[in-house]
Amino acid sequence: MSHYQNKENDLKKLKKQILQLNALNKISFDLTRTADLDVLLNKIIQYAAKIVEGEAASILLLNKEKRELYFKASLGKKSQEIRKYKVKVGQGIAGWVAEKGKSLIIDDVTRDNRWEKDFDNAIKFKTKSIICVPLILEKEIVGVMEVINKKDKTYFGKNDEEILNSFANQVVIALWNANIIKDLNNYFINIIEILIQAMENESLGPKGHFVKMARLATQIGNKLGVTGKDYENLYYASLLHDIGKIKVKRKIDINFESEENLHLVQNEVSIHPVVGENMLKQINLFKDIIPIVRHHHEHYDGTGCPDGLSGEKIPLGSRIIAVVDDYIKIFYNKSIESYSKNEQDLNKLFSLAGTKYDPKVINALKEIIKT
Repeated sequence: MSHYQNKENDLKKLKKQILQLNALNKISFDLTRTADLDVLLNKIIQYAAKIVEGEAASILLLNKEKRELYFKASLGKKSQEIRKYKVKVGQGIAGWVAEKGKSLIIDDVTRDNRWEKDFDNAIKFKTKSIICVPLILEKEIVGVMEVINKKDKTYFGKNDEEILNSFANQVVIALWNANIIKDLNNYFINIIEILIQAMENESLGPKGHFVKMARLATQIGNKLGVTGKDYENLYYASLLHDIGKIKVKRKIDINFESEENLHLVQNEVSIHPVVGENMLKQINLFKDIIPIVRHHHEHYDGTGCPDGLSGEKIPLGSRIIAVVDDYIKIFYNKSIESYSKNEQDLNKLFSLAGTKYDPKVINALKEIIKT
């Protein structure tokens, strides 16, 4: 091989390594920003197939109970067709890798007795060469990753195996993060359900009251452009804004943590937002909704409690809850005395725009009532 060809090969190898590093950096960034597992896995196999120059790629995850692999992500002309198929552990090339926990490179599948040609026939796809690596999480096989048909009539090599293992590690991290997020979400939801039940048992609202509040609050929030994490925080804060009333009602362990809060001990309305704040501080998952809970009895003109905040200084979620709380009480939490009485109460609520309530929130409520 000439000196020129050596330099050309070295340059090609360097470009491939740079491409790989860039791809891994992008995936690492996505791992911290994207919670959608399917999106992440599809991005990973797109990068992997591009860098090792394959025609198609798949990630198969292991169902331990059934001892079979199922397609979680796939790339290529037949990506949709293969989704319905399962691969038994020990069966075929992917099944062999899942059973042994070892990488496998095959230049010509027709010469390998592990190849399942019936699978190709079923989806009308011609497999020529394949590279398959295991996905290992805490020393356990959780699936496999494979790339099929090296382009330009060449074969997969050890360098491709190293690259694919790098991407397999990213898959494992994505799976790990997804399980953690799922566990946290389940824990979070269970805690909220318990707290809502406790509030209803203490007669802080009739059954379904807090859910109604959360639905209307998020409707208003949507009208005002609240999205993403802020939308979630508004929903959960609406469910739990009155949690402090449990302790206030029973007069148990009301701890304000600082002298400056002692002046709040006047009545239930002024006390319970701070008590609720202190209760939620004990659970880190609630940290983002704490300011909304603390300030949901502030008034737009600054005459509310606990801190006398006014206008835009009051969290938007708190301003929304203040309106929704009083609106719900008019129509849902008491026997209907008369339609005219309810109409009077509603007009009074509207008249407090600019003093007790944020005018923007009142206008959004009016729009929702009309529709």
